[in-house]
Amino acid sequence: MNKGRLKSKNKIMLITLGAIAAALVVIAVIGTAAGGGQETVPTVETVAVKKGSVTQEVDASGTVESEIKKTFFSPVNGEIQTMNAQVGDTVQAGTGIIGFNLEALEEENQKAEMNVRSGQLDLQDARQQASEAQAKVADAQARIPELEAQIQDTENWIADLKQQIADAQTNAQNDAQAQLEQAQAEAAAAYEADLANFQNQTLPEYEQNLAQAEETMYNCQEALNKAEEDYGNEKITVEEYSDKEKEYQQAQQAFQDLRSNPPAQPNQADYAVSPEAFAGAADTSELESQLETATSDLAQLQSDLASQKAIAEADTGGLTQAAQDKMQISNNLAELEAKSLQELLEEGRKGIQAEFKGVISDAKVTQGAQVTQGMELFTLQSTEQVSVNANISKYDFDKVKEGQKAVVTLGDSEYQGTVKKISKIAIANEKGNPMIGVTVHIDNPDDNIFIGVDAKVSILAAQAENVPLLPVEVVNIGKDGSFCYVVKDGVIQKQNIETGVTSDSYVEVKSGLKEGDAVIRDIADHEEGDQVTAKEAAQ
Repeated sequence: MNKGRLKSKNKIMLITLGAIAAALVVIAVIGTAAGGGQETVPTVETVAVKKGSVTQEVDASGTVESEIKKTFFSPVNGEIQTMNAQVGDTVQAGTGIIGFNLEALEEENQKAEMNVRSGQLDLQDARQQASEAQAKVADAQARIPELEAQIQDTENWIADLKQQIADAQTNAQNDAQAQLEQAQAEAAAAYEADLANFQNQTLPEYEQNLAQAEETMYNCQEALNKAEEDYGNEKITVEEYSDKEKEYQQAQQAFQDLRSNPPAQPNQADYAVSPEAFAGAADTSELESQLETATSDLAQLQSDLASQKAIAEADTGGLTQAAQDKMQISNNLAELEAKSLQELLEEGRKGIQAEFKGVISDAKVTQGAQVTQGMELFTLQSTEQVSVNANISKYDFDKVKEGQKAVVTLGDSEYQGTVKKISKIAIANEKGNPMIGVTVHIDNPDDNIFIGVDAKVSILAAQAENVPLLPVEVVNIGKDGSFCYVVKDGVIQKQNIETGVTSDSYVEVKSGLKEGDAVIRDIADHEEGDQVTAKEAAQ
């Protein structure tokens, strides 16, 4: 068919149909004027799809909590001499909160206990020194031959394990080479079989299907030419002619699609077998574990032998182990006097200082109280690292993501926030409804922050800019998704749409409508298929 001629005839046909339609409109107007009291077509208000920006927010409420809490404990035994802050007081970083009176430190008692232990060891040393020296030398001399024999057996065991590991690795490499050759042969056979199947079956079937599609296209073209002639002779209607034209276009598209997607011939490179897949590594973990154990045993035996030789050759008049323990205790006493006492005193003199700016949330002691080392004193909560622990509905949790921005309202103050954490466990509220916990970090806290008070949170869940929008009230939700009612050619039609970001006022239209489309604001008593006149509602 000559497409140039077809377009020309279509244009003539459209002009003719337009003239007929205009005449019908004139007749209808005259008829309406003549009828006078006949019923008119009802009018419905519509809103146009317009582009703009929409923001989806999730609102919640919660409690302000500190992200940094630290409980301080007493480093010494003593009395609290000064306490410069109480529960609820705000302190700056570095502020001294507690000072100690160190007179009650019990260092003298610790020294007495050390002296008692030292005396006990002196007595033990006097009784054991003579007998133990001789017994140790004799025992060491008897154990030396036994240890030497064990060392020889262990060295033989290590040599045997190393040989087993070497043999296992050689066998594994040979097996891997054989498996590689077999895999390569199987891959080559598979390639030849797939190539033969492509040449003998896949390609002929494709060529046959392509020929059939081409034949169908030409048959549809001939039918369309015949329909064009019949339409010119007014033997068929314009709808019948359009159906033939659609059949030809579909057959032409099917032929083009089939011709542009021929089957791919098997690629020999896809059947290649990688030698790396057959590395041939032997599992010698058990042997290596035994080798590690044997090596460790050998080192221990050699160390024991050296020790026993040293004892056998030692002078029995030397110091016993108890005498060495006594000397060590004496050294500990000296270090305690010179170092431990000094360290405790230095810790006590420094007292307790605030490590960060915050508020005292709990205090276990007061000024003048006696405390022991490790006793809990007070808890400090930061007012610079704070967040709001809020709860959101199960219907909103899928909209909230970590990292989203938020606005936190605390009294008359507003702060910027960021979603820091989302709980993975839903907890029922007082009404039994499951709620999801969300932690919103306050990015810009100030001195107006109060721990434990209620706060409101508005989370920016999603945002879309320069997108088609509709007022939320004109969008309906059914079992198959979202839809609205539009006026097309003077008739009410149901239009399915895909929605996106939604706020309290507007909803994003992702598909189904375009900018400028007229959507019925309220279908009221009308139904789909009713004839109406569209009138754009005032904004």
